[in-house]
Amino acid sequence: MVQPSDVEELPLRERAYLHIKRLILNEELPPNSFLSERSLAQQLGMSKTPVRLAIARLENEGFVRVSPQQGIVVLALSFEEVLEHIDFRLALESFVVKRLAGNLSRSQARVLQEHIQEQQALAQHPQTQTEQLVLADMAFHRRLATTLGNRQIVQALERQQDMLYRVAHRVYQKHPSRREQSIAEHQRLLQFLVEGEQAEALGLIEQHISRIKSLLISAAGG
Repeated sequence: MVQPSDVEELPLRERAYLHIKRLILNEELPPNSFLSERSLAQQLGMSKTPVRLAIARLENEGFVRVSPQQGIVVLALSFEEVLEHIDFRLALESFVVKRLAGNLSRSQARVLQEHIQEQQALAQHPQTQTEQLVLADMAFHRRLATTLGNRQIVQALERQQDMLYRVAHRVYQKHPSRREQSIAEHQRLLQFLVEGEQAEALGLIEQHISRIKSLLISAAGG
């Protein structure tokens, strides 16, 4: 998942790719909407060539579909894809939590606490955007994996970052109260890990991730 940053030095095709992808991830370009190379190029202040290259890359990654009949369409996530993602996360993060319980050093616990404090500060600021809250939430979960130090798990979770962002962004948008609830659960999880309460930590991470299913079902029905 790309974070907002200064991309002025990047090639035009990369700038176009990052810009359009961010619009899709934030659903500013909603699922099933149609895109225009011309309007995107005008918005970005560049020719259609780098936009066309960016669209081709996004199509290869499964974000859009390009066809002579329909043009460029933003692809919606299927519910099956989301459920598979949630199950995948649950399997990996449960393993991470099981191994970390009772094995955190003081410095590792301090870093995780700093992540939680950053989330709390963002949640309390009235100007904070949903994007910032989601990225801070993701950073906490990513830090758990990197703290364990298993590179295969870290890489597997990194490959899921775009999916995680899209799912979390949708939940945060539809259920604003989930923001504070998620932070509180992160705090409780860290406490369980520090105290070595493995069973409690495993139960909480399962609840934390599985709750997304019911929230998404609720959002779909709303």
